[in-house]
Amino acid sequence: MGIPLNPPAVLTPPAGDQANAVLSGQFSAPGVSKAFPCYGAFNVVAYGSGGPNGSWTGSVQLERSFDGGTTWIVASIAGAQAVYATGKDVSLMVNEIEKGVAYRWDCTALSVGTLNYRFSTNGLNAMSQGVGPG
Repeated sequence: MGIPLNPPAVLTPPAGDQANAVLSGQFSAPGVSKAFPCYGAFNVVAYGSGGPNGSWTGSVQLERSFDGGTTWIVASIAGAQAVYATGKDVSLMVNEIEKGVAYRWDCTALSVGTLNYRFSTNGLNAMSQGVGPG
């Protein structure tokens, strides 16, 4: 198991949200999101300003860390690197099989619009990592 991130950057879900643990934010310039440590199934979303199918120009990649956030590696989803470009909404379900692994978005370029992101999970997946309300 990797070194746990301390403290986890997971936020309490908004009122009425069905997830147990949610981390959301927005990029208005290149940068990285806070880390989302999770074990088991969780959702990952990124979309441009104005909601799904919103406008943005740039690139973003989903990264994972096995060492508590010291080293980040581009994640692979269905055999392809999780790198996305201009104007494409991203909606993924990830199934992490190893405890102690964390994920984050790395917005490597953003020249037009803003890019929203969300990580979320439910049930024992959130509680197994000690994230979210509980």
